[in-house]
Amino acid sequence: MKTKFKEIQNSLIQLFKNKVFILVIILIAADLLLGAYSRALISRLPEQAEAQRWSDGRKMTQVSAFFTEDQLIDSDYIKKLEYILQAKMNDVGIIKEDDEGSGNAGPVIIDTQTLDETNGDSEDASQEEVDDSRLYASCFSAQGIISITFENKMADKVTAIGTEGDFFFFHPLELVSGSYYSPDALMKDGIVIDEDLAWQLFGSNDVVGQMVMIGDVPHYVSGVVKREEGKMRKASGQNASIAYISYDSLCKYGTILSGRTESAEIAEDGTTASKGGINCYEVVMPGPVDGIVAQIVKESAAIDDAYISVIDNTERFSFFALLNVIMSYGTRSMWNKAIFFPYWENLARGYEDILATLLLIRLICRTIVVVIIVLFIIRSYRNKKWTVRGIFNDLMEKKYDYEVKRAQKKL
Repeated sequence: MKTKFKEIQNSLIQLFKNKVFILVIILIAADLLLGAYSRALISRLPEQAEAQRWSDGRKMTQVSAFFTEDQLIDSDYIKKLEYILQAKMNDVGIIKEDDEGSGNAGPVIIDTQTLDETNGDSEDASQEEVDDSRLYASCFSAQGIISITFENKMADKVTAIGTEGDFFFFHPLELVSGSYYSPDALMKDGIVIDEDLAWQLFGSNDVVGQMVMIGDVPHYVSGVVKREEGKMRKASGQNASIAYISYDSLCKYGTILSGRTESAEIAEDGTTASKGGINCYEVVMPGPVDGIVAQIVKESAAIDDAYISVIDNTERFSFFALLNVIMSYGTRSMWNKAIFFPYWENLARGYEDILATLLLIRLICRTIVVVIIVLFIIRSYRNKKWTVRGIFNDLMEKKYDYEVKRAQKKL
């Protein structure tokens, strides 16, 4: 009777071991699959990956700054910000290499120090000319609405993104036809529209070069971009047609919604245009120390924290950043800054929540696996039929046998 009971007990223990082993395999597989899915989700956000695209062996960092709606942020303010930004880059050791040195022009990093170690006034820094396009890339944008007409068709209250600088460098929208308008063009009359707007106005998406009217001023269609679909995209602000135009055109012929504006006279005949409304500034530059670029941008903006939000795009989906999202569950939705986030930032914030949830599930899977392994080790140790001395003696015997065999071979 005791023997039969022992057999049943051993069978149950073996079955339990098998099920636990299967559970461990399932949990590890779930962790790996969720990790792959998380990476796939991140790849859907090219607006957050400019540092990786631009990196050529150096450590690059992408940072975005968003301003509250009560701030009057215009192009003159951005110029001042970048003037201070360049000075601070020199302060911390990010400089332009002398062409007469190794012959390789471009930014290099030397004896980098933290910002806390630089006590001099930024405006007193060296005014040496730098090649901005090689040292860093930047852009700014404002959001609003415009009316576009083509012949007898009109698209009213179209969502418009007014851009300046390397906007399409940071936002590589998928082109269906044509190309992006150049930020260096003398005439700011280029426009990029999405497929939906192209079909609405022209009945086709092959409309490059066509002239449209924005505020009775002709603009030419430089390119047509793919309309991104999906629940997250629509919720982020891509639920309607979008046109990308120069910031100058949005100020003159549209209505800016993203920030505070003032009316400014631009011609002797009394013609006026809006001034301000910029709510997003983006920059990518060498970042030798974690967090240093975000700190440089924040200090260059010279605005109280209550009126600006600076985000390190390069690190926002890292393990510790997502862990911070998990730890701020509940309070994260309590946003106390009046910021008109553009659709790409709304999208990134939404994906942060999803990725944080996936990370939490992965951490639970890993915790269960670790607990099972620890319990297995403890149980094995308690039921061990071996001793440390016995293992040591076995090893010494094997070593002795090995040395004897080796000596015999030599003889």
